[in-house]
Amino acid sequence: MGSGVRFGILTTPIHGAETPYGQQLREHRELVRVADQLGFDMMVAGQHFLGTELRYYQPVPYLTYLHGAAPRMTAVTGIMLLSMANPVDLAEQIATLDVVTDGRCVFGAGLGYSEREFRAFGIDSRSKVKRFEHGLALIKALWSGGKVDFDSPYWKVEDVLPAVQPARPGGPPVWIGGQSEAAVRRAARLGDAWYAPPFPSHDELAGLREIFLEERAAHGLPLDGDFPLRRELIVASSRREAEELARRRSALRYQTYRSWGLSGENTPVQADAPGIDVERQFLLGSPAEIVDQLGRLRDELGMTHFMYKSHWQGLPHAEAMRQLELFGTRVLPELAG
Repeated sequence: MGSGVRFGILTTPIHGAETPYGQQLREHRELVRVADQLGFDMMVAGQHFLGTELRYYQPVPYLTYLHGAAPRMTAVTGIMLLSMANPVDLAEQIATLDVVTDGRCVFGAGLGYSEREFRAFGIDSRSKVKRFEHGLALIKALWSGGKVDFDSPYWKVEDVLPAVQPARPGGPPVWIGGQSEAAVRRAARLGDAWYAPPFPSHDELAGLREIFLEERAAHGLPLDGDFPLRRELIVASSRREAEELARRRSALRYQTYRSWGLSGENTPVQADAPGIDVERQFLLGSPAEIVDQLGRLRDELGMTHFMYKSHWQGLPHAEAMRQLELFGTRVLPELAG
């Protein structure tokens, strides 16, 4: 089997306010340190606001902190809610992260979906697509290295030559998340890659990948770039055991997503959904079976990066670390470059 896939570790929030913050810091610091030793290339932190069930520390300072435990690894914001952000502030935050990691940073961004979050920021969620598109255009202008004049319905920058620039000319790679057809087409036009979330089924993922490539071709953009993705994955001694663990571990997580308002196209967490179909969404089985499934994603869909999650709500940290060790010693070496 060929090689070349790069692997990231997700610093998944599994604790709420009831857990001392020091525990979360220790667990994630150990997670990235061990992942680094096992050959993972990237650490990933996502973003939410006003978390109740789960505690999301903000990605830029959090990744900066974790980078101290694994300075070789690339820091990935996966994803930041650009529609709710001031792009001037976000451009300088990400540029700073790129500088302090010596150019080892990826900017992952998306729209967001929680009405609670949009209301808290005083933003009409109906404007989120336009805010995202205008915001990303301004961020890229601010990273261009040249003088910026930018006028949109939301932000205005006049005759400014920004001193805060990323380590890499033009800025870090931009990965855009989303699972609807419109989101994937937007990622194809505006980003360097589509960062595929774990929600679409296996068949839906393949269809969305085709849409991405079709949109890139229509705009004369390269087709051989990065394809980073997330799939929910459970590795165990057998497929039957992995299926049982998947059903048990995913129940609480997907209830949380549903309570936050995640719904819509290619998203299996609508309010009336009977449950998660692990057969259609998860990668499951023994280490050899997981290697085969990931290999097919690489060979058939062009996957270049796989983002792995070992932490689940309610799962003890020690068990999550055992999962990481199993994946890192029995799966990753068969696929990594």
